[in-house]
Amino acid sequence: MKTLIFLGILIFIYYQLFKHYPEKFKNEHHIYFGIFVSGYLMLYYLMTFQKHFVYTVFKNIKDIDEKSLYDFNSITYKENQMNGMKYNLAMKQGWRCLHCQNPILQKDIHNHSVTYITPLQFGGKNSIHNMGIKCDRCTSFSPY
Repeated sequence: MKTLIFLGILIFIYYQLFKHYPEKFKNEHHIYFGIFVSGYLMLYYLMTFQKHFVYTVFKNIKDIDEKSLYDFNSITYKENQMNGMKYNLAMKQGWRCLHCQNPILQKDIHNHSVTYITPLQFGGKNSIHNMGIKCDRCTSFSPY
């Protein structure tokens, strides 16, 4: 209630100043004051009736501000995602290399490369169904 009384006093002071010194006020001043009053009322509404929402927004802003620019968890997530894709492709291939059919050990899956079965430049599609895992030897000797 005090905030609404304070806003009423500000509006009254603005009106009295405009009434006594109309030449000092331009249309810009009216627009700025109207934006200020609208923002003040919106903030009052949010802080009165939507406190949980406001606190959640400010908490998220604070958390993002405190988070480092390069987070090692996101890097680990990307590596785990790639290893998960390699694991799924290896299962699809029966745990064998795409070209030489040598066995792929689960503990060494991070040493293998994901490649296209039919390369994109030869008309292959960019989808998971056109991908496979090659061992290091096949990757080093492959022309594409």
